[in-house]
Amino acid sequence: MARFAPLYEVPIEDASADVRATFRNTEKYDVDDAPAYFEEVVIELAVVSPAAAANVRKLVTHAERGCHAAQSLAHPIPVHLNATLNRQPLP
Repeated sequence: MARFAPLYEVPIEDASADVRATFRNTEKYDVDDAPAYFEEVVIELAVVSPAAAANVRKLVTHAERGCHAAQSLAHPIPVHLNATLNRQPLP
């Protein structure tokens, strides 16, 4: 947000984000064989600024578009693990 704030004339006095997720992980506890995954991620963003609400909304929207983590979670992609042991591929 700080990077884009000048574009929307939003002086930021304070900002914080609380990120929480609901995670399904029943396989870990031998409940079933379902793979683990996030069910939901919630980001609570608190902004302190004298700027107009409309400007802050535009800033928040722009910052969300620029957030690689939020965009990646919103659009699932394949994840691959390549492990090595002593600099050799781990079978």
